[in-house]
Amino acid sequence: MKTIKILTMTLLFALQAAACACNEDDKVITFDELPAAAQAFISKYFGDKQVSLVKKDKEGLRTYYDVMLTDGTKLEFDKKGEWREIESKSNGVPIELVPAEINSYVSKNYPSQRILQIDRSNSIIEIELSNRLELKFNKRFELVGFDD
Repeated sequence: MKTIKILTMTLLFALQAAACACNEDDKVITFDELPAAAQAFISKYFGDKQVSLVKKDKEGLRTYYDVMLTDGTKLEFDKKGEWREIESKSNGVPIELVPAEINSYVSKNYPSQRILQIDRSNSIIEIELSNRLELKFNKRFELVGFDD
């Protein structure tokens, strides 16, 4: 019984230490510390909104920047300042940020829905509609999957 208690305590301590180590790479920074491309992007597409929080996040060898606006919009940028994810549950993603082919598909197939989130990676662009349907497109803007 005593051995189990010691093992449990050791495991809990190790998990807590690992969680703390992961958080050491998150750092709150100022807007001016963002890459210039990210600053320009925010000014151009969200200039009428106020920035409430900017965070530099390191995951392994990769660096990301998370930006929260006062209206709840969340933006994520890579180390060069290129956007990776835009989430705007209240206002929707600005239409000019959605590839024309995807916008056309959504307009045709889901005319009453807004795009609330767009996330792009090396091979997939994923969007979330206001009906909570998630659509996945490849780099040729062809629908390759969905989640509801």
